[in-house]
Amino acid sequence: MAHRCLTLIALSACLLACAPHATAQARFDFDSTPGNLPKSVVPSRYALSLDLDPASDSFTGRADIAIEVRQTVRAVVLHARNLQASRIELRQGDHTRSLQVSPGPIQQSWSLEPADAAPIAPGRYSLRIDYSGQVNRSGVGLFRADHRVAGRPQSMLATQLESIDARNVFPSFDEPAFRAVFELSVRAPRGFDVLSNMPLASKPLFVRGGAAAVLHRFRPTPPMPTYLVALSVGRFDTLAGRAAGVPLRILTAPGKRAQASYAMRVTQQVVPFYSAYFGVPYALPKLDQQAVPSVRNGAMEDWGLISYAEDDLLFDPAKSSPRTQRGVFNTVAHEIAHQWFGNLVTAASWEEIWLNEAFATWMADKAGARFNPAWHTELEQRFPIDRTLSDDAGAATRAIRSGPVSESSVFDVFDNITYVKGGAVLGMLEQWIGTEPFRRGLAAYMRERKFSNATAGDLWHHMAQASKRNVAAVAASWTDQPGFPLVQVASECVGQSNRQVTRVKLTQRRMRNDGVPASTDASASKWQIPVRIARGHTLSTVLLTDAQQDFDLPGCSEAPLVANAGAVGFYRVMYAQAQSNALAARFASLASADQVSLLSDTFALAQAGELPMSRWFALVALIPQVHGAARTTLFDLAGHSFGFLDDAMAGTPTQPLVRAAARRVLAPELARLGWLDRRGDDAQTQKLRGALIERLARFDDAPTIAQALRRFDADEAGRAPLAATIRSQVLQAAGMHADRARFDQLLARFKAAGGEEDRWMYAQALAGGRDAQRAQELLATSLTGLTSPNIAIALPRLVSDRSPFGALAYDFTLEHWDALAQLAGDAMFGKHWLLPGAASRFNEPARAAQLVEDQQRKAGADGAVPAARTAARIALLWAVRQRDAVALQTLLAGS
Repeated sequence: MAHRCLTLIALSACLLACAPHATAQARFDFDSTPGNLPKSVVPSRYALSLDLDPASDSFTGRADIAIEVRQTVRAVVLHARNLQASRIELRQGDHTRSLQVSPGPIQQSWSLEPADAAPIAPGRYSLRIDYSGQVNRSGVGLFRADHRVAGRPQSMLATQLESIDARNVFPSFDEPAFRAVFELSVRAPRGFDVLSNMPLASKPLFVRGGAAAVLHRFRPTPPMPTYLVALSVGRFDTLAGRAAGVPLRILTAPGKRAQASYAMRVTQQVVPFYSAYFGVPYALPKLDQQAVPSVRNGAMEDWGLISYAEDDLLFDPAKSSPRTQRGVFNTVAHEIAHQWFGNLVTAASWEEIWLNEAFATWMADKAGARFNPAWHTELEQRFPIDRTLSDDAGAATRAIRSGPVSESSVFDVFDNITYVKGGAVLGMLEQWIGTEPFRRGLAAYMRERKFSNATAGDLWHHMAQASKRNVAAVAASWTDQPGFPLVQVASECVGQSNRQVTRVKLTQRRMRNDGVPASTDASASKWQIPVRIARGHTLSTVLLTDAQQDFDLPGCSEAPLVANAGAVGFYRVMYAQAQSNALAARFASLASADQVSLLSDTFALAQAGELPMSRWFALVALIPQVHGAARTTLFDLAGHSFGFLDDAMAGTPTQPLVRAAARRVLAPELARLGWLDRRGDDAQTQKLRGALIERLARFDDAPTIAQALRRFDADEAGRAPLAATIRSQVLQAAGMHADRARFDQLLARFKAAGGEEDRWMYAQALAGGRDAQRAQELLATSLTGLTSPNIAIALPRLVSDRSPFGALAYDFTLEHWDALAQLAGDAMFGKHWLLPGAASRFNEPARAAQLVEDQQRKAGADGAVPAARTAARIALLWAVRQRDAVALQTLLAGS
């Protein structure tokens, strides 16, 4: 069965691990850019007129598209999905030809052929299409967001067109390379506000069918891709501001304007920062940001009108957690960075989407470090990077630039390889090139490519000019092949006393945690690795290009040698025994980033079977000796790793021993910190306090559980409201160990929650319970309309991730897949992630095999990648369980 599972994983992951690597890094050329549409017809301008009403399930529209026919064609081919055409005309001067619509030669397209059957000659034309469409209930295309204001139901309309949903709203050339100007007009009932990318030009009142309506006309946009078009119709509260000469607005559902204050402050920090950094000002005459109160997940960088799920934009100091505050900063900083990376300069195709997402991730981290130094962004990056390194070391990975991208599975490339690995690789290149040459290269790239598209080749061209280095060759080794290296380090002092040198040996091979032995790994991958070496305060960089390189450093030092000093490089480090012992002996005195990376690398190597797990436990025992900035991150990191071991050992006699070990490590730190904020507590302390409460409750720490339940009961009775800094974690802890009465109290709060942050918080608390019947009750609510679709479809995943009832959640998802898939739709984390999400904590090969088979049956080939990624994690949990369960029993039994 295990062999069968691995075979299935390999087959389903073929789109990733076996895909041909992208080798060319040519500069942007429209005609050679990958895509499905023919380049024989090119749009230059859309005049879109839409008739929208939040109370209606349908809409009508007219698209007037200025096109250039570059060569004689029999028909115009463009994208359209779920639209019905009523009239189509092709105009040139005073001459008008009627066009007939039929299914196009590519998916989700129309073929528009003249009724007279004569070909269309080269030239400039206007294409007029009258059509109608449907409003969606899931958060894609044009969708409705139902919510309540002062207890009364309201609705708004909003859009999410990335990646390929503009074609659901208007007929279009729906690929990133087809940039065009957009001029929008929207008819809406009187009393509604209408938002779009650009400022209003006019809004005359008129009467339609006896009712007053308003025609909202917007100024034309710069040339941009279809996926950045944005519209919203609703009733909003507005918070206004200004930064770097740009008018700013944040729009919320009525009554929530005050919660936008923090996001406005973030916006006023990052807009001037980015404008100065790139030397290119924000390009549009206004910047709006909108909190959508339900349905949507995440955020979307639409140019001039960024939209967010409420919990990604709104922050209530009296109730919101420090985690929410950090999330708001990071999301706003990321989306505003896209106004340059992605909007001003757009990736040529979905194959190059990392140019948008990796840079926005990297830039948001840079902004976080600048404006929130107390958050220690340089240390906190370890958590997403560790998750990504773990995925990238497995079977179901891919290169950042992984070659052709199918539209039907385009969201597969919107993953942590694109965002986190891409951002980390940029940080590593910046360290190698130097911060100022890197900035100059980006600024030149922005100036040259603005209002156009770009490829990796354009970026490396400008980086090379700024740094005078062969950036493309180094970068390609990271962007154009899957995986990452394990750098092995050994050093010794050689020579006479007056002429001593430190001889360093570096070797590289691909890091794997999928059971492929290094001696049989056929990939023979090599990277060009800028290895930062530290000895005490002395730093040097070596570019490791071969499988093995030796070099000498002047003199010898008692300070242990550290590779990947500062932890900027996207690779793991394994030291020879002597160096490892020296680092452990001086662990408390290492630089903070090096303490964190050493603990992280040691656990990853133990996961992969490269080191015994006892080496990691030995380092964990040293964490209480650390008193610098890394202490909170180290405890948090240890908690994450204990969580992985808990998952791996679930259902075995080793699991209680792992939980007991976690309690011994974490409980004294919570006792030291206490449950309430103290004067002088910094942001990291507050973050750790909450994390410890939640994790100790998971690991069955009786004092933590009792305290959490007492505090929940006092909050429920109105005697002592929960402090914002621990509110979420106390509720999670109470939910894990709730009795029937407390479950019902949490469920009532869930039903009454007035915002996305609270809805998610109560859903997570309920999902963590330890009673199977109540877990089944919660799962059933996903189909009853109790909450918004985005949270309803997440309930099986939450139950699987937070409770012992993963099998129950998976079976529920399988049984009700059709209904859940209809709710989920085709959004980024939509129907293709339903089954993989519900399987996230399985740890047996048979479960991985079942997931791959069930996903193929339910979701088809387009769901293979999400299933393969979850199956790879299950395989890793199984490998650790099989290899380490007995050894951990021996190690932990006497502790």
